[in-house]
Amino acid sequence: MKRHSGIWVLLLAAFTLACLFMIWDPRSNKLKLRLGLDLKSGSHIAVRLMEAKDPITGEVIKVTQRVQEQAVLVFQRRLNPDGTKEIVVTPEPPDRLIVEIPEETDLQKAEDLVRQAARLEIKEPRFDPVTKQTTWKTAMDGTGITGAHAAPMTSGSNWEVSFTLNRAAAKQFGELTRRLVGQGMAIYFDGKEVMVATVKNPITGGNCVITDINGGPDPLHEGKNRTAVEEATELANLLSAGSLPVDVKVLESYTVSPTLGAQSLQYSLTAGAMGLFCVCIYMIGYYKLPGFTASIALVVYTVICLASMNIPGLEFVLTLPGIAGFILSIGMAVDANVLIFERLKEELWEGKPVAQAISIGFEKAWPSILDGHVTTAMGAFILYIFGSATIRGFGLTLLVGTAWSLITAVFFTRSLIDFAFYGLKVQDRKTFGA
Repeated sequence: MKRHSGIWVLLLAAFTLACLFMIWDPRSNKLKLRLGLDLKSGSHIAVRLMEAKDPITGEVIKVTQRVQEQAVLVFQRRLNPDGTKEIVVTPEPPDRLIVEIPEETDLQKAEDLVRQAARLEIKEPRFDPVTKQTTWKTAMDGTGITGAHAAPMTSGSNWEVSFTLNRAAAKQFGELTRRLVGQGMAIYFDGKEVMVATVKNPITGGNCVITDINGGPDPLHEGKNRTAVEEATELANLLSAGSLPVDVKVLESYTVSPTLGAQSLQYSLTAGAMGLFCVCIYMIGYYKLPGFTASIALVVYTVICLASMNIPGLEFVLTLPGIAGFILSIGMAVDANVLIFERLKEELWEGKPVAQAISIGFEKAWPSILDGHVTTAMGAFILYIFGSATIRGFGLTLLVGTAWSLITAVFFTRSLIDFAFYGLKVQDRKTFGA
């Protein structure tokens, strides 16, 4: 490292620059981080999944981990059908879900979307000879639907919805439509009739089409009318999202205004920048050149840590508790540098050469640094595994930050000090704080 310290510094600079472009868009001059609702506008809804009775078998369906995972997927598909929104659905065992909908400030609309269990039932008519009345009996549910699409019909202003079924459901649906040719077949959503379609021909291939959708009163929202486009699109989204096998109860809900979210973000960034600046001033004033290299390493650490939260496919949602964990991990990085530099100063006071004092300082401080980071990482890991959604954000950023602070405090700082000593020939003992 002594001979190649300049190369290491160049590699470090290139790596830092690449990380910077992962979190900052130079064209729009904006950060590319995913922010939680407490840092931008949106709706927050906490729901509880409750056991329900299967409409076909009559069995009671209990809330299990599998049901909870299914609910997460259903909510994500239902609230984000086109995949353009950053919907966050966080499970909280054993039976709760936290739903966060960015930039959705219509709380009633958000609650309506979440509250619906979206249990789809396809019913057939049954005539009772005693009462002389026709009732609807559930023949199958919507669990076998694999996809749905709304489109205008080739003639007229009406719309149609096409949907596909898996093999088992296609067989069941084929048998149902074969015996209902010329009769009505009802689609129910959460126990309410959405529409009654007339079966014209048996549908046996698993590809189904509901035609002549022309809008009208919304059966799910009293007093509201829908256009043909709205009715077809809503029906397609519900069919695509799938159904929940259990009931849903809203526990709490609130919205965050755009102004409040922007202020929270601005205050958080300002506090973090001020804290980093004060730490750097203290380190430089007290430890001289080692403090200056540590300050550079801290800035590098900040960029790399934020970039780690924006890796494609693994993007973290940054919240206020997450920022708190991130700032706390900066303290861990500073603490590691303090241990190293105090050891370095002790060796210089004993009269050892600067080069030897640097090596011994890093070697002797390493066990204490490792112990401190491991214990902090263990605590952060426990918070992430067993904490609620808010606590998990704090634990995750603290865990990531602790890992990077260990690397930057030891490897990056050592590279910069070696470069200053061997590459730039800055070798005065007073410059190293002696």
